[in-house]
Amino acid sequence: MKAIKKITLSAAFLFISAFGMANEMDLRIIADNADKSLVFRYENLATDASLRFIDGEGNVIFTENLEDKSAYVKRFNLNSLSTGTYFLTVEDALKETAYTITIEDINISIENKSVKNKPVFKKVDDMVYINMLNLKRDKVEIKVYDDSDRVVFTEVSEDADVVEKAFNFKKAYKGHYTIKVKKNNEIYYEGINVD
Repeated sequence: MKAIKKITLSAAFLFISAFGMANEMDLRIIADNADKSLVFRYENLATDASLRFIDGEGNVIFTENLEDKSAYVKRFNLNSLSTGTYFLTVEDALKETAYTITIEDINISIENKSVKNKPVFKKVDDMVYINMLNLKRDKVEIKVYDDSDRVVFTEVSEDADVVEKAFNFKKAYKGHYTIKVKKNNEIYYEGINVD
């Protein structure tokens, strides 16, 4: 039984990895100081994604859902924005990429790029599979809560490049369950209803 579970987990991870590599996104942003604008280009969209432009106080200035298509280009006119720090984020099913952008009087600079790998939750019948790339080998905590907010499962993974877990809800009590995955300050949730 354990061998079947390992094979299933390995196959699920390979499928997700192959899917992600085959549809690798090409994400580019270019600051154009001549007309004080920012050009955002996103190619090879594998899954739906969301784009947000946020000011330094956390206010969303622009948001758009990027649907499955081959390319998306957007030019942001920054003339009306005051000097300061802004953030451009793109989030899809696998990761969140965030750029830190500084706007000065006549200069626009892209200061930083950060990428957060998100866990992939796959539901098949009453099974939930979790795969998460963890190249920095951070501590990852997985908890499952029932609909009364009681912890019914907990596991901590340390020093693993890939965190994998499979949950079988076939014999679980009826109700709603929440799976919580925590890595550093990042927290991700997935829910499942058992009938």
